[in-house]
Amino acid sequence: MRAVSVCMILVIVTAHTSLARVFTPCQLLSELRRQRVPENELATWICIAQRESGLNTAALSRANSDGSRDNGIFQINNRYWCRDNGRGGGCNLNCAALRNNDITDDIRCAQHIKRVQGFGAWTTYRAYCTNSVRPRC
Repeated sequence: MRAVSVCMILVIVTAHTSLARVFTPCQLLSELRRQRVPENELATWICIAQRESGLNTAALSRANSDGSRDNGIFQINNRYWCRDNGRGGGCNLNCAALRNNDITDDIRCAQHIKRVQGFGAWTTYRAYCTNSVRPRC
């Protein structure tokens, strides 16, 4: 019985950690290219992800002053762009989908936000990312 309990704990811990991934800048560069992000935007997206989440796909912010929270590698806000219960927001996503290791929907949503509001939608952009340099990989 004890062995079964230990196995169940290992399965649960392994399943939970497999949902998150911390990218290196070069891994994120490769994934952004695979998703056909324009070359002239790559350095900016990598900078934003580094500053917002530490390149961690499972990042979830503390509550903002308005009670909203930011999700995933690009820290996408649940007040405007996704919903905690079901799909919704400007990106028509469940926020949990922004915190798994598949960043396809994160990239698509981030690009949508950029089209609507520009890179300035991320507070880190003006402070840190306006003159970003792409990593040498």
